[in-house]
Amino acid sequence: MIKLLKSAMIAAALLSGACAAQAQTAAPLAVATIDDAAWLAGRWVGEGFGGQMEEAWTPPVGGQMVGHFRYWRDGQPQFYEFLMMDVVEGGVRMRVKHFNPDMVGWEEKAEWVTFEPVSAGPDALIFNGLEIRREGADRIVMTIRLRHGETITEEILRFQRAPL
Repeated sequence: MIKLLKSAMIAAALLSGACAAQAQTAAPLAVATIDDAAWLAGRWVGEGFGGQMEEAWTPPVGGQMVGHFRYWRDGQPQFYEFLMMDVVEGGVRMRVKHFNPDMVGWEEKAEWVTFEPVSAGPDALIFNGLEIRREGADRIVMTIRLRHGETITEEILRFQRAPL
């Protein structure tokens, strides 16, 4: 299962680039500063990929937001992610680095899985290959597009705000 997830997550990076042509017809960009993504700050918990998930984001500082994600199944860690949002010419982008439970990285040292900006609004951050939507103050839904060979699937991850 972890090999499949690892392959799918790396494929999501490739897909995020492949979706660039599709993004050209998307709504205009609305996020000009990282502060427009500040609603994501905090701790979020949920289920997906057959296990449990936790994601946490710090408030914006210096034009960036930093976060982490962990996924576990049957009480055992499966993988971790280090997350960063920053602002580029097109809007807010998200970059991700993946790690095994022993902290061996999936990507090369200087490489990230990058989700380029598509559009945004007060309750949504839309990237190539990833959408984050706020449903009220305490719920978010993430939709990630994953490539398995020639097949593209969408995985929907639901999170609830949780105390730190």
